Amino acid sequence: MLDTKIFGEKLRHHRTERGMTQEEVANRLGVSSQAVSKWECGECLPDCFNLKALGEVYGISLDILLECGDCDDVKVVAAKIEQLADEFIWNNNAENPSALKDLTDHLWEMWKGIYFIEIGNHEILQEAKKRGSTRCTGEYGMKIWDDDGVACVVKSSLNEMLGQVSAKELCLLQKMTSSEGFRLLSLLNGSRPLKKEDLIEQCGIEIAQLNELLLLFTENKIIEYYFAHQGHEGYRLCAHFGIAASMILAAGYILSKKNHYSINITHINQP
Repeated sequence: MLDTKIFGEKLRHHRTERGMTQEEVANRLGVSSQAVSKWECGECLPDCFNLKALGEVYGISLDILLECGDCDDVKVVAAKIEQLADEFIWNNNAENPSALKDLTDHLWEMWKGIYFIEIGNHEILQEAKKRGSTRCTGEYGMKIWDDDGVACVVKSSLNEMLGQVSAKELCLLQKMTSSEGFRLLSLLNGSRPLKKEDLIEQCGIEIAQLNELLLLFTENKIIEYYFAHQGHEGYRLCAHFGIAASMILAAGYILSKKNHYSINITHINQP
């Protein structure tokens, strides 16, 4: 688990390096000076919002703030990401666009921060930063992201299951990656439903073929028809296997990049 004492010492170091008192930091964050004192003494950890605020006050990224050199620390950061996801859902229900954007950016930074915790090697860490924002690391498998918003984590154990895909799934993948299927999926997302008449107008697919794709994707829970009494109804990506559609769209985007994606990937073995 995260050594709260070491983390607290880091917080104290960044504060004193900037010549700030605990009271000044507390005022900037809107918390009590006792809270700042407890963080620095290792009695407890700041929550997601205060963690982000500390990074802003001290002028450092979450990558640096979370860099503790212990691979087990990833569990602590993962727990904070889970907490952040709960906060994201709450704010989504509250329909607060500003809060949603802040939470999304924060989640993205923390997710990337896990990479630096997993490495635990400062020299390799600095070299990886110079190579760009895309990462691939760990004996457990592969982690990739870029700052355009493409992200993927693949465990090594998944390789053992990839050959178990049946003809049914392969046929479905073929339909999803066809030019018509790709065009249809690219118009949909998981939040805003799109009416059929809008799909007809925007995707340019013959109605018979569009109906076939809509039926196939709906039956396989790739997309769903959403209906609300407020009149917001139509097709959207399904919560079940809609992620498969997102992955296919992301793969298409990656393959369309002018620079070969693997050039920016840093392969690192766990020490």
